[in-house]
Amino acid sequence: MRVSSPDPVHLIVENQQVPKGHELVIIEGKVETALTADMEMELDNGDWEVIINLRPLPKATQLLPNYPNPFNPETWIPFQLAEDEIVTTKIYDLTGKQIRMIELGHLPAGNYVESGKAIYWDGKTESGELVSSGTYFYQIEAGDYQATRKMVILK
Repeated sequence: MRVSSPDPVHLIVENQQVPKGHELVIIEGKVETALTADMEMELDNGDWEVIINLRPLPKATQLLPNYPNPFNPETWIPFQLAEDEIVTTKIYDLTGKQIRMIELGHLPAGNYVESGKAIYWDGKTESGELVSSGTYFYQIEAGDYQATRKMVILK
């Protein structure tokens, strides 16, 4: 779809336009934005080429490997949600001590894999201190789903 307008353009997704079990994905250049039912998106004025895809939602909730890994000083933790859920991530050091909790709140089902949607960790503790080099674990909780993976920070 090509959009050309001297004014901003609003794209509105109405509930009945997205089939159950799918998400509508708007692709502008290299940026993907998943639009769920009753969501709006605004394109700035100008000339745009926008690709619209209908993509199936994940069939299972899963925690994916963080990237980059090893990392310094920040990393992204991708995941997929099969259902709308409240999502929380906890970071643990090698001794099992929780050093950070990241609460994402209630999220709609979908793919949270791109850096703009994945969980972001800046390599800091709850008190804002940078962690030292070493092995850490990240755990996601989404409804009844819970999974843990390992990551490494190298300075």
